[in-house]
Amino acid sequence: MNWSKWLACALLFAGCGFFKAYDPRGTFIPEDVQTFSVDFFNNEAAIVNPQLSLQFTEKLKTKFQSETRLKLVGSEGDYKLGGVIKDYRIEPATRNSNTGTAENQLTITVRLDFLCEKHPEKNKTKEFSFFRTYDASKNLSAVEGSLSSDISDNIVQQIFADIALDW
Repeated sequence: MNWSKWLACALLFAGCGFFKAYDPRGTFIPEDVQTFSVDFFNNEAAIVNPQLSLQFTEKLKTKFQSETRLKLVGSEGDYKLGGVIKDYRIEPATRNSNTGTAENQLTITVRLDFLCEKHPEKNKTKEFSFFRTYDASKNLSAVEGSLSSDISDNIVQQIFADIALDW
């Protein structure tokens, strides 16, 4: 296909509105949405990792700041993200006939409350969860920081994909 056919296709898509919400970074955010705010994600889980709330909240802010055109505001953004850490659970993942538990699993679940007054059809409350396993012979305190950080990164990516990539 020569360049003139590509140009014609691009103009056709532009006329249909395809490019109106598409950002070159790969996000689909309406043009009239310019700001976002992130409320502190309180930890309501039975087991509380004292650093998790702040780390998770900051990771979410950083993700949207670095990968969208949106400007972070203290409150009342066009996109309002908030919620709670609902679950922080350690349970056996695999068993070993010699020692009992071979691996444990750390699971984190976050409830997201997403509001967009300009586009109320996008509003949602949704849970996101992810887990990692670790060698049961290791003390949780030795691996907890890296595991919870990795799990938080994954949940932040899930939230980002759901909101900014419109998956």
